[in-house]
Amino acid sequence: MQVWRALRDPVLAGVVWAMLALGSLVLRDMLGGVIVVWAPAGAMVAAFYGVRQQHWIRLALVLLPMQAATSYLIGTPLLLATAFAISSVVQSALIAMVSVRVLGGRARLPRRFQQICGLFAAAMAGCLAGALIAIPFRAEQTFAQFAWWYLANVLGVVIFAPVLLMVLRNLTSRGSGVDDGTVERSLYTLLLGCALLSLLALQVHEVTLMPLLVAAMVIAAVRYGQMASLLVVLVYAAVATALSVVSGSPMPYLGVSAAEATLVFQTWMVTMLATALPVAATLMHRQQLQRELIARNREMRESLMLFNLAEETARIGRWRLDLAGGRQDYSPNMLEMLGLPRSLAPDPGDVRHRMPPGGEELFEHIERNRETLDTYRFTFCIRPANQLKRVLQMSVRNEFDRRGERSAVFGVAMDVTEQVRREEALDTARNRAMKLATEAQKLANTDSLTGLPNRRHTLARLDNMVVVAENYGGPLAAILFDIDHFKAVNDTHGHQTGDEVIQKVAQIARSKARKGDVVGRIGGEEFVWLIAGTPEHAVSQLAERLCEAVGQGFAGTRLPRVTISAGLAYFRQGDTGDCLLGRADAALYEAKGAGRNQVRRAA
Repeated sequence: MQVWRALRDPVLAGVVWAMLALGSLVLRDMLGGVIVVWAPAGAMVAAFYGVRQQHWIRLALVLLPMQAATSYLIGTPLLLATAFAISSVVQSALIAMVSVRVLGGRARLPRRFQQICGLFAAAMAGCLAGALIAIPFRAEQTFAQFAWWYLANVLGVVIFAPVLLMVLRNLTSRGSGVDDGTVERSLYTLLLGCALLSLLALQVHEVTLMPLLVAAMVIAAVRYGQMASLLVVLVYAAVATALSVVSGSPMPYLGVSAAEATLVFQTWMVTMLATALPVAATLMHRQQLQRELIARNREMRESLMLFNLAEETARIGRWRLDLAGGRQDYSPNMLEMLGLPRSLAPDPGDVRHRMPPGGEELFEHIERNRETLDTYRFTFCIRPANQLKRVLQMSVRNEFDRRGERSAVFGVAMDVTEQVRREEALDTARNRAMKLATEAQKLANTDSLTGLPNRRHTLARLDNMVVVAENYGGPLAAILFDIDHFKAVNDTHGHQTGDEVIQKVAQIARSKARKGDVVGRIGGEEFVWLIAGTPEHAVSQLAERLCEAVGQGFAGTRLPRVTISAGLAYFRQGDTGDCLLGRADAALYEAKGAGRNQVRRAA
């Protein structure tokens, strides 16, 4: 199965060549017709052109014996049959190789004048090479016979190779239009008309109708494609061959021998192909350019529609000012953003005096950046009448001529009002959240009655101060104090008065503390004063002054007079916060036991 897949295409090509060759010989030997076009030459070129070059050796090895065997079976000597097969393979491979290079690939069709000329030259050069290879093996051959054989091969390659490739393409894939090798049904009517016209032109000698045949060929190429022009020529050849069967000559009106008439007809066909095909290719190239231009215009219109749709969807406006001619181009969106009627687009004239408040800022930015080379951006606010304020973000680019002078200004604006409002609302919400978080943190760390740091926050500050004193040295002291006989105050005056007394003591303690000190409430009527970086004698003085201030601070108020007792402890290396407070607490109890209203220092 795998071997058959590798040999299938070469074998099929050989079968097609054999059928065309046998049919041509039957037409000549049994029906008495003349061979105007050697169709097998076109089949060979189509076979080489239709496969990749890396498979050409395999193709040649299959076609050589098949061609030689076919020629041998019809009576050609084996040596001559082999020589003909070799010349045919060389001729076909050379033409296919040059054709692929001329077109730039096997899948491309000829569209330019140069390509048509290149393909025609490839056919003529390849057929000449094949004919020269076969010359030494022919017993006798006149120049007329050589010319007939050469022109028959050229016509076979030029006409049949493209037609067979078109048939192959239609069998293997769906075409779409003339460029893919398909033909329209109306072409058959034209081919029938060309057949009748050529039947008259080849028999009537009173009026020269040959130019009409050329014109019909060009019309077919322009209207239906180059393949159609080849079908027209193929019709001419078929009519000439049919005439040779009926009357013995492809051009009866010439009054010469069949061989001479065949050579004249072949020469006329080659000349017609050489002149008409390039003209048709040029016309088709122009039509192709026109189709491409129409397609590009359609794409531009579609792009413009999409751009306008994007403008409407994204709320974008554009504006361009030609400084040389003074022409402006405003999009309707741009005018609406500037608070002007959309109906003024595209050129509303001078709009400065018609702009709502804030619009003058646009032209101020443009004037300020008149020498700027890069795109510059700015945001400005505009207040159209009876509308809310709009925020526009503008991107502008200056265009400069060859002399470096500004020749035009192009700008794109976007309405970012909603975006700005969302950002402002987001900032407001963020600031409010941060404020609430700060307040929440403050409430979590503050005693609600006195406004002093609460127990948790005070102890956390103490731990930090202990770490600093442990690592970097420096004095640290804790003054633990509470209100003397506070229970009696509550019992006698009530809890409301008791709370006010606590607030007053806190106020006095806060007034005595310095920057960097920590005064916190750690219990009901119990406070602590943390002092860092102060010598011991100064700390003792601060503690004594605090006791005196509390004792005197209630004079002249409606609150009952109270005193405090305080315990003072100094930090020692290795202490923790609990150790420091424990020694201060012990000193406080000593002060309580000694009669209260005094300060005692921890041992």
